[in-house]
Amino acid sequence: MKKSLLLLFMLTLCLFTCCSCQKKGSSGYNTKNSFNVKLIKATYKKGNYLVSPYSIEVSLNMLKEGANGNTKKQIEKILPDRKISDISVKNKVNVANALFIKDYYKKLIKNEFKIDLIDNYNSEVIYDEFKTPDVINNWVNKKTDGMIKKILNDIDDDFVLGLANAIAVDVEWEKAFDCADTTKESFTKSNGKKINVEMMHNTYSSSDFKYLESKNAKGVVIPYQSYNPTTGKDDYDNGRNLEFIAILPNDDVNKYIENLTEKEINNLINSAKEASSEYEIHLALPRFKYEYSVDNFKEALMSLGIKDAFDYEKADFTNIMKQSDMKDNIYVSTAIHKTYIDLNEKGTRAAAITYFGVDSYAAIPQEKDIVNIEFNKPFVYMIRDTKTKDVLFFGAVFEPNLWEGKTCSK
Repeated sequence: MKKSLLLLFMLTLCLFTCCSCQKKGSSGYNTKNSFNVKLIKATYKKGNYLVSPYSIEVSLNMLKEGANGNTKKQIEKILPDRKISDISVKNKVNVANALFIKDYYKKLIKNEFKIDLIDNYNSEVIYDEFKTPDVINNWVNKKTDGMIKKILNDIDDDFVLGLANAIAVDVEWEKAFDCADTTKESFTKSNGKKINVEMMHNTYSSSDFKYLESKNAKGVVIPYQSYNPTTGKDDYDNGRNLEFIAILPNDDVNKYIENLTEKEINNLINSAKEASSEYEIHLALPRFKYEYSVDNFKEALMSLGIKDAFDYEKADFTNIMKQSDMKDNIYVSTAIHKTYIDLNEKGTRAAAITYFGVDSYAAIPQEKDIVNIEFNKPFVYMIRDTKTKDVLFFGAVFEPNLWEGKTCSK
Protein backbone atom coordinates (compact mmCIF):
# COMPACT_ATOMS: atom_id res chain seq x y z
CA MET A 1 0.00 0.00 0.00
CA LYS A 2 1.12 3.58 -0.56
CA LYS A 3 3.33 5.15 2.07
CA SER A 4 2.90 8.90 2.56
CA LEU A 5 4.83 11.26 4.76
CA LEU A 6 3.61 13.40 7.62
CA LEU A 7 6.62 15.34 8.78
CA LEU A 8 6.14 16.43 12.35
CA PHE A 9 9.41 17.74 13.62
CA MET A 10 10.23 18.90 17.02
CA LEU A 11 13.27 21.11 16.77
CA THR A 12 14.79 22.34 19.99
CA LEU A 13 17.77 24.59 19.45
CA CYS A 14 19.58 25.61 22.61
CA LEU A 15 22.04 28.21 21.35
CA PHE A 16 24.62 29.85 23.50
CA THR A 17 26.56 32.82 22.24
CA CYS A 18 28.39 32.55 25.52
CA CYS A 19 26.42 30.09 27.52
CA SER A 20 23.11 28.30 27.80
CA CYS A 21 19.43 28.26 28.75
CA GLN A 22 17.24 27.69 31.80
CA LYS A 23 13.62 27.75 32.86
CA LYS A 24 11.54 29.18 35.65
CA GLY A 25 10.08 27.37 38.59
CA SER A 26 10.93 23.74 38.96
CA SER A 27 10.63 20.96 41.46
CA GLY A 28 11.68 17.38 41.81
CA TYR A 29 15.45 17.73 41.41
CA ASN A 30 16.04 14.03 41.98
CA THR A 31 13.40 13.19 39.37
CA LYS A 32 15.24 15.40 36.88
CA ASN A 33 18.53 13.78 37.79
CA SER A 34 16.98 10.36 37.19
CA PHE A 35 15.87 11.44 33.71
CA ASN A 36 19.30 12.94 32.98
CA VAL A 37 21.23 9.86 34.12
CA LYS A 38 19.03 7.44 32.17
CA LEU A 39 19.28 9.60 29.06
CA ILE A 40 23.06 9.93 29.30
CA LYS A 41 23.56 6.18 29.73
CA ALA A 42 21.22 5.41 26.82
CA THR A 43 23.00 7.78 24.41
CA TYR A 44 26.61 7.72 25.58
CA LYS A 45 29.32 6.76 23.12
CA LYS A 46 33.07 6.89 23.77
CA GLY A 47 34.78 10.00 22.45
CA ASN A 48 33.89 13.70 22.54
CA TYR A 49 30.26 13.53 23.59
CA LEU A 50 27.50 16.06 24.21
CA VAL A 51 23.73 15.92 24.71
CA SER A 52 21.18 18.43 25.96
CA PRO A 53 18.85 16.80 28.49
CA TYR A 54 16.89 20.05 28.62
CA SER A 55 16.40 20.14 24.85
CA ILE A 56 15.25 16.54 24.76
CA GLU A 57 12.89 17.04 27.69
CA VAL A 58 11.24 20.05 26.05
CA SER A 59 10.91 18.19 22.74
CA LEU A 60 9.35 15.12 24.33
CA ASN A 61 6.87 17.34 26.18
CA MET A 62 5.85 18.93 22.89
CA LEU A 63 5.50 15.51 21.28
CA LYS A 64 3.38 14.43 24.24
CA GLU A 65 0.83 17.15 23.41
CA GLY A 66 -0.06 15.24 20.25
CA ALA A 67 0.04 11.76 21.77
CA ASN A 68 -2.77 9.76 23.32
CA GLY A 69 -3.38 6.44 25.07
CA ASN A 70 -0.43 4.19 25.78
CA THR A 71 1.82 6.25 23.49
CA LYS A 72 1.35 9.25 25.77
CA LYS A 73 1.76 7.17 28.95
CA GLN A 74 5.14 5.84 27.76
CA ILE A 75 6.41 9.37 27.09
CA GLU A 76 5.08 10.64 30.44
CA LYS A 77 6.70 7.77 32.31
CA ILE A 78 10.27 8.88 31.59
CA LEU A 79 9.70 12.64 31.89
CA PRO A 80 10.06 14.62 35.13
CA ASP A 81 6.65 15.56 36.53
CA ARG A 82 6.64 19.31 35.92
CA LYS A 83 5.44 21.93 33.50
CA ILE A 84 7.78 23.52 30.99
CA SER A 85 7.56 27.31 31.45
CA ASP A 86 8.46 30.18 29.15
CA ILE A 87 11.95 31.45 30.00
CA SER A 88 12.29 34.46 27.70
CA VAL A 89 14.45 37.36 28.82
CA LYS A 90 14.79 40.10 26.23
CA ASN A 91 18.25 40.26 24.63
CA LYS A 92 19.58 37.44 26.84
CA VAL A 93 17.31 34.42 26.62
CA ASN A 94 15.22 34.31 23.46
CA VAL A 95 12.67 31.52 23.11
CA ALA A 96 10.47 30.78 20.10
CA ASN A 97 8.09 27.94 19.26
CA ALA A 98 6.25 27.31 16.02
CA LEU A 99 3.68 24.97 14.53
CA PHE A 100 3.99 24.73 10.73
CA ILE A 101 0.83 23.44 9.03
CA LYS A 102 0.44 22.68 5.33
CA ASP A 103 -2.49 24.64 3.87
CA TYR A 104 -4.30 21.48 2.78
CA TYR A 105 -4.50 20.20 6.38
CA LYS A 106 -5.49 23.52 7.97
CA LYS A 107 -8.98 22.31 8.90
CA LEU A 108 -7.95 18.75 9.75
CA ILE A 109 -5.55 19.48 12.60
CA LYS A 110 -7.41 19.51 15.91
CA ASN A 111 -8.00 22.96 17.39
CA GLU A 112 -7.27 21.53 20.86
CA PHE A 113 -3.79 20.55 19.72
CA LYS A 114 -3.10 24.03 18.35
CA ILE A 115 -4.50 25.69 21.48
CA ASP A 116 -2.33 23.47 23.72
CA LEU A 117 0.80 24.61 21.89
CA ILE A 118 -0.25 28.27 21.88
CA ASP A 119 -1.19 28.29 25.58
CA ASN A 120 1.58 26.05 26.95
CA TYR A 121 4.45 27.02 24.62
CA ASN A 122 3.41 30.44 23.24
CA SER A 123 3.73 28.85 19.81
CA GLU A 124 3.35 30.62 16.50
CA VAL A 125 1.06 28.91 13.98
CA ILE A 126 2.36 29.24 10.42
CA TYR A 127 0.49 28.07 7.30
CA ASP A 128 2.11 27.53 3.91
CA GLU A 129 2.03 25.25 0.86
CA PHE A 130 5.38 23.83 2.02
CA LYS A 131 6.50 22.80 -1.43
CA THR A 132 10.01 23.57 -0.17
CA PRO A 133 11.48 23.74 3.37
CA ASP A 134 12.38 27.43 2.95
CA VAL A 135 9.73 28.76 5.36
CA ILE A 136 10.93 26.41 8.09
CA ASN A 137 14.64 26.99 7.46
CA ASN A 138 14.18 30.78 7.36
CA TRP A 139 12.36 30.63 10.71
CA VAL A 140 15.16 28.55 12.21
CA ASN A 141 17.83 30.91 10.87
CA LYS A 142 16.03 33.98 12.28
CA LYS A 143 15.18 32.56 15.70
CA THR A 144 18.70 31.23 16.28
CA ASP A 145 20.40 34.47 15.28
CA GLY A 146 21.91 32.80 12.23
CA MET A 147 23.80 30.17 14.23
CA ILE A 148 21.88 27.34 12.59
CA LYS A 149 21.08 28.15 8.97
CA LYS A 150 18.74 25.26 8.22
CA ILE A 151 17.61 21.87 9.40
CA LEU A 152 15.93 20.46 6.27
CA ASN A 153 17.36 19.92 2.79
CA ASP A 154 14.01 19.13 1.21
CA ILE A 155 10.41 18.46 2.13
CA ASP A 156 8.18 15.55 1.15
CA ASP A 157 5.13 16.09 -1.08
CA ASP A 158 2.97 14.56 1.67
CA PHE A 159 4.24 16.86 4.45
CA VAL A 160 1.43 17.69 6.88
CA LEU A 161 2.92 19.68 9.73
CA GLY A 162 6.10 20.56 11.59
CA LEU A 163 6.75 21.54 15.18
CA ALA A 164 9.76 23.60 16.28
CA ASN A 165 11.25 25.06 19.44
CA ALA A 166 14.24 27.43 19.37
CA ILE A 167 16.25 28.86 22.25
CA ALA A 168 19.06 31.40 21.91
CA VAL A 169 21.12 32.66 24.87
CA ASP A 170 24.01 35.13 25.15
CA VAL A 171 25.98 35.03 28.43
CA GLU A 172 29.66 35.27 29.40
CA TRP A 173 31.83 34.01 32.25
CA GLU A 174 31.49 35.90 35.53
CA LYS A 175 35.29 36.08 35.53
CA ALA A 176 36.74 35.73 32.04
CA PHE A 177 39.99 33.86 31.39
CA ASP A 178 42.88 36.14 30.44
CA CYS A 179 44.10 35.36 26.92
CA ALA A 180 47.66 36.14 28.02
CA ASP A 181 47.48 33.17 30.39
CA THR A 182 46.46 30.66 27.71
CA THR A 183 49.42 28.43 26.82
CA LYS A 184 50.10 25.24 24.93
CA GLU A 185 50.25 22.33 27.38
CA SER A 186 50.07 18.55 27.43
CA PHE A 187 46.75 16.68 27.51
CA THR A 188 46.80 12.90 28.03
CA LYS A 189 44.19 11.01 26.01
CA SER A 190 42.48 7.86 27.30
CA ASN A 191 44.89 5.69 25.29
CA GLY A 192 47.88 7.31 27.02
CA LYS A 193 48.92 9.40 24.03
CA LYS A 194 49.86 13.01 24.83
CA ILE A 195 48.83 15.96 22.67
CA ASN A 196 49.44 19.70 23.01
CA VAL A 197 46.30 21.77 23.58
CA GLU A 198 45.43 25.41 24.35
CA MET A 199 45.13 25.43 28.15
CA MET A 200 43.30 28.36 29.75
CA HIS A 201 44.20 29.46 33.30
CA ASN A 202 42.31 31.30 36.00
CA THR A 203 42.53 31.85 39.75
CA TYR A 204 39.48 31.97 42.00
CA SER A 205 38.76 32.38 45.70
CA SER A 206 36.31 30.17 47.61
CA SER A 207 33.92 33.10 47.93
CA ASP A 208 33.14 33.18 44.21
CA PHE A 209 34.09 29.68 43.09
CA LYS A 210 33.33 26.12 44.18
CA TYR A 211 35.66 23.16 44.40
CA LEU A 212 34.01 19.73 44.33
CA GLU A 213 35.28 16.37 45.52
CA SER A 214 33.79 12.91 46.00
CA LYS A 215 35.40 9.50 46.37
CA ASN A 216 35.14 9.04 42.58
CA ALA A 217 36.00 12.47 41.17
CA LYS A 218 36.86 16.10 41.77
CA GLY A 219 35.64 19.14 39.95
CA VAL A 220 34.92 22.85 39.79
CA VAL A 221 31.89 25.06 39.32
CA ILE A 222 32.51 28.13 37.16
CA PRO A 223 29.75 30.78 37.24
CA TYR A 224 28.47 32.66 34.22
CA GLN A 225 27.33 36.27 34.44
CA SER A 226 23.81 36.62 35.82
CA TYR A 227 21.23 38.97 34.38
CA ASN A 228 18.12 40.59 35.86
CA PRO A 229 15.38 40.89 33.19
CA THR A 230 13.67 43.66 35.18
CA THR A 231 16.61 46.00 35.69
CA GLY A 232 18.63 44.91 32.66
CA LYS A 233 21.73 44.68 34.84
CA ASP A 234 23.91 41.94 36.30
CA ASP A 235 22.24 40.68 39.46
CA TYR A 236 23.29 37.41 41.05
CA ASP A 237 20.57 37.28 43.71
CA ASN A 238 17.63 38.03 41.42
CA GLY A 239 18.99 37.25 37.98
CA ARG A 240 19.35 34.19 35.81
CA ASN A 241 22.26 32.17 37.12
CA LEU A 242 24.04 29.59 35.02
CA GLU A 243 27.13 27.59 35.80
CA PHE A 244 29.65 25.31 34.14
CA ILE A 245 30.57 22.19 36.11
CA ALA A 246 33.76 20.39 35.07
CA ILE A 247 34.29 16.93 36.54
CA LEU A 248 37.61 15.07 36.53
CA PRO A 249 37.06 11.36 37.35
CA ASN A 250 39.76 9.66 39.40
CA ASP A 251 39.78 6.75 36.97
CA ASP A 252 38.55 6.09 33.43
CA VAL A 253 35.87 8.48 32.12
CA ASN A 254 34.00 5.66 30.38
CA LYS A 255 33.68 3.70 33.62
CA TYR A 256 32.65 6.84 35.46
CA ILE A 257 29.75 7.49 33.07
CA GLU A 258 28.78 3.81 32.95
CA ASN A 259 28.52 3.79 36.76
CA LEU A 260 27.01 7.27 37.04
CA THR A 261 24.12 7.56 39.53
CA GLU A 262 21.88 10.26 40.95
CA LYS A 263 23.68 9.83 44.26
CA GLU A 264 27.11 10.43 42.69
CA ILE A 265 25.94 13.68 41.06
CA ASN A 266 24.30 14.90 44.27
CA ASN A 267 27.28 13.94 46.46
CA LEU A 268 29.75 15.67 44.16
CA ILE A 269 27.78 18.90 43.80
CA ASN A 270 26.79 19.04 47.47
CA SER A 271 30.43 18.55 48.52
CA ALA A 272 31.01 22.24 47.85
CA LYS A 273 28.84 23.10 50.85
CA GLU A 274 31.28 21.39 53.18
CA ALA A 275 33.98 24.00 52.54
CA SER A 276 33.95 26.38 55.50
CA SER A 277 37.34 28.04 55.17
CA GLU A 278 38.96 30.32 52.66
CA TYR A 279 40.93 28.76 49.85
CA GLU A 280 42.19 29.62 46.39
CA ILE A 281 41.69 27.64 43.21
CA HIS A 282 44.22 27.55 40.41
CA LEU A 283 42.37 26.20 37.40
CA ALA A 284 43.69 24.90 34.09
CA LEU A 285 40.98 24.10 31.54
CA PRO A 286 41.49 23.40 27.82
CA ARG A 287 39.66 25.29 25.12
CA PHE A 288 37.54 22.95 23.06
CA LYS A 289 35.07 22.99 20.21
CA TYR A 290 33.26 20.13 18.52
CA GLU A 291 29.98 18.86 17.07
CA TYR A 292 28.19 15.72 18.17
CA SER A 293 25.30 13.63 16.89
CA VAL A 294 23.45 10.87 18.74
CA ASP A 295 23.28 8.35 15.91
CA ASN A 296 21.18 5.87 17.90
CA PHE A 297 18.77 8.43 19.36
CA LYS A 298 15.65 6.53 18.28
CA GLU A 299 16.97 3.29 19.78
CA ALA A 300 17.99 5.17 22.95
CA LEU A 301 14.47 6.49 23.48
CA MET A 302 13.02 3.05 22.83
CA SER A 303 15.37 1.59 25.45
CA LEU A 304 13.98 4.12 27.93
CA GLY A 305 10.45 2.87 27.33
CA ILE A 306 9.10 5.04 24.51
CA LYS A 307 8.21 2.22 22.11
CA ASP A 308 4.68 2.63 20.79
CA ALA A 309 5.46 6.08 19.32
CA PHE A 310 7.87 4.38 16.88
CA ASP A 311 5.51 1.51 16.00
CA TYR A 312 3.29 2.24 12.98
CA GLU A 313 0.63 -0.15 14.28
CA LYS A 314 0.60 0.92 17.95
CA ALA A 315 1.38 4.66 17.77
CA ASP A 316 -1.50 6.87 18.94
CA PHE A 317 -1.25 10.52 17.91
CA THR A 318 -4.99 11.12 17.71
CA ASN A 319 -4.55 14.37 19.69
CA ILE A 320 -3.11 15.82 16.49
CA MET A 321 -5.68 14.61 14.04
CA LYS A 322 -8.88 12.61 14.29
CA GLN A 323 -8.46 8.94 13.41
CA SER A 324 -11.28 9.29 10.88
CA ASP A 325 -9.33 12.05 9.08
CA MET A 326 -6.23 9.88 8.70
CA LYS A 327 -5.79 7.73 5.64
CA ASP A 328 -3.18 5.75 7.56
CA ASN A 329 -1.87 5.73 11.12
CA ILE A 330 0.95 8.13 11.96
CA TYR A 331 4.07 7.27 13.97
CA VAL A 332 7.51 8.66 14.78
CA SER A 333 9.88 7.32 12.14
CA THR A 334 12.90 9.54 12.79
CA ALA A 335 14.57 10.84 15.93
CA ILE A 336 17.69 13.02 15.71
CA HIS A 337 19.69 14.85 18.38
CA LYS A 338 22.66 17.01 17.40
CA THR A 339 24.79 19.33 19.49
CA TYR A 340 27.64 21.83 19.20
CA ILE A 341 29.90 23.52 21.76
CA ASP A 342 32.70 26.09 21.69
CA LEU A 343 34.23 26.83 25.09
CA ASN A 344 36.80 29.62 25.23
CA GLU A 345 38.22 32.42 27.38
CA LYS A 346 35.17 34.64 26.99
CA GLY A 347 32.44 32.11 27.61
CA THR A 348 30.61 29.21 26.03
CA ARG A 349 28.82 28.87 22.72
CA ALA A 350 26.65 25.78 22.37
CA ALA A 351 23.73 24.48 20.34
CA ALA A 352 21.36 21.53 20.44
CA ILE A 353 18.81 20.24 17.95
CA THR A 354 16.20 17.61 18.74
CA TYR A 355 14.18 16.40 15.76
CA PHE A 356 11.27 13.99 15.39
CA GLY A 357 9.94 12.93 12.00
CA VAL A 358 6.48 11.38 11.89
CA ASP A 359 5.36 9.22 8.98
CA SER A 360 1.96 8.02 7.89
CA TYR A 361 2.04 4.30 7.14
CA ALA A 362 -0.53 1.94 5.65
CA ALA A 363 -0.27 -0.70 7.37
CA ILE A 364 37.04 20.30 50.99
CA PRO A 365 40.50 22.51 51.82
CA GLN A 366 42.14 24.29 54.87
CA GLU A 367 42.20 28.08 55.34
CA LYS A 368 44.20 29.83 52.62
CA ASP A 369 45.23 26.50 51.10
CA ILE A 370 45.97 26.40 47.40
CA VAL A 371 44.00 23.89 45.33
CA ASN A 372 45.40 23.09 41.90
CA ILE A 373 43.14 21.32 39.45
CA GLU A 374 44.26 20.62 35.89
CA PHE A 375 41.90 19.12 33.35
CA ASN A 376 44.77 17.55 31.44
CA LYS A 377 43.06 14.24 30.75
CA PRO A 378 39.54 13.22 29.63
CA PHE A 379 36.83 14.83 31.75
CA VAL A 380 33.08 15.30 32.04
CA TYR A 381 31.19 18.60 32.15
CA MET A 382 27.73 20.08 32.60
CA ILE A 383 26.08 23.43 31.93
CA ARG A 384 23.44 23.84 34.62
CA ASP A 385 20.87 26.30 35.94
CA THR A 386 21.80 27.15 39.53
CA LYS A 387 18.23 27.67 40.72
CA THR A 388 16.19 25.01 38.91
CA LYS A 389 19.16 22.60 38.71
CA ASP A 390 18.29 21.80 35.08
CA VAL A 391 21.19 20.19 33.20
CA LEU A 392 21.17 22.04 29.90
CA PHE A 393 24.17 20.19 28.49
CA PHE A 394 26.14 17.14 29.59
CA GLY A 395 29.31 16.19 27.79
CA ALA A 396 32.71 14.53 27.89
CA VAL A 397 35.99 15.77 26.41
CA PHE A 398 38.37 13.06 25.24
CA GLU A 399 40.41 15.15 22.83
CA PRO A 400 40.47 18.98 22.80
CA ASN A 401 41.21 20.68 19.50
CA LEU A 402 44.70 21.15 18.13
CA TRP A 403 44.54 24.90 17.48
CA GLU A 404 46.60 26.53 14.76
CA GLY A 405 47.91 30.08 15.06
CA LYS A 406 46.47 32.67 17.44
CA THR A 407 43.21 31.33 18.79
CA CYS A 408 42.56 33.33 21.94
CA SER A 409 39.22 35.17 22.18
CA LYS A 410 39.13 38.92 21.73
